[in-house]
Amino acid sequence: MKIEKATKEQITRNVILSLFIYILPIAAMFLTFLITGQRPWEKKTQHIENVKTITSKNSQNNGSND
Repeated sequence: MKIEKATKEQITRNVILSLFIYILPIAAMFLTFLITGQRPWEKKTQHIENVKTITSKNSQNNGSND
């Protein structure tokens, strides 16, 4: 089965456009890192917030002190 030349060119154009759209946000991310000088992959410590967990007892009492 032979593909027409116009169809082949359209498929090629669509593949190139799809790859460009796929690579664009990745390139923008690295460009942002280059401009700002940030290196998030080099951070070794993580900041952990103190978050109060909701237990089933606290959530079922609807504000009562029991």
